[in-house]
Amino acid sequence: MDKSLQRKGYIQIFITGCLWGTIGLFVTLMSDMGADGSLISLLRIGSACVLMFFFALVKGGGLTGLRIDRKTLWLTLLMGVLGQAVFNLCYARAIQIAGVATGAVLLYTAPAFVFVIATVFFKEAATPKKLLALFINIVGCVLTVTGGNFTALSFPVTGVIMGVLAGFFYALSTVISKLAANRAHPYVLTFYSFLFATIFLLLIKVRQGFDAAVLTAPVLLMGMAFGLVATVLAYAFYMNGLAKPVETSKVPVIASVETVVATLLGALLFSENMGGWKVLGIGLVLASIAVMNISDRADKEAAA
Repeated sequence: MDKSLQRKGYIQIFITGCLWGTIGLFVTLMSDMGADGSLISLLRIGSACVLMFFFALVKGGGLTGLRIDRKTLWLTLLMGVLGQAVFNLCYARAIQIAGVATGAVLLYTAPAFVFVIATVFFKEAATPKKLLALFINIVGCVLTVTGGNFTALSFPVTGVIMGVLAGFFYALSTVISKLAANRAHPYVLTFYSFLFATIFLLLIKVRQGFDAAVLTAPVLLMGMAFGLVATVLAYAFYMNGLAKPVETSKVPVIASVETVVATLLGALLFSENMGGWKVLGIGLVLASIAVMNISDRADKEAAA
């Protein structure tokens, strides 16, 4: 295995997490402009679909590069509908029912789902190091999100189900993306997943109805910025990273730097409280990423 290529893949996934960390910023700004969750999701994915089409044309081999086989098409359909559209809807619903903190905590069941799937189906080794990193990561994410204030958490049954489903579909997106990663150019795969997600979200929004008063130029421009920064650029790094010889179980742990970036942006731009528990949580998230990427030599020696 090419270790330098693998390391580059993990760095690209780390950058993806940093870009995903801006999601809360864009959602907050667009919500303040009057856009609801379904419109924000549609503008984000729809604008990303258009932008990624041009990325795919330039970098993916022109119109001929857009030709993919039936199996790859099905994989991108699953990536778009389940990993993006349904995930976003479940997560938004979990937040509506159980609150932001509870929804975010439940979302971070995703690394555990990915770990189980990668171990059972991809036969990746369940080493002590990975288990330790996974545990540290989940604790770190929970502390970062809650700031140690667990009284803010609520667990209504429907909200919990939606939150766990969001974590599952987030995990499923990682697994499906890894399966599809080398079947076509990363930008082509991402374009098709955005296309299917856009169609799905558009059908839902048409059924709900559009509020013309909200579709202002600032909202549309912010939606395009959201689509470019936290979606097109993020997924460009993500799919390129997954196309390298990275271990699937490590991906969500490394990408969880998203939580750190989101928390720091909240503190810097919106004066959100940064107590000691959040600082500890950030430290644990970063520590889990470091532990996950320590050389596997000790694990191999222990297994010998």
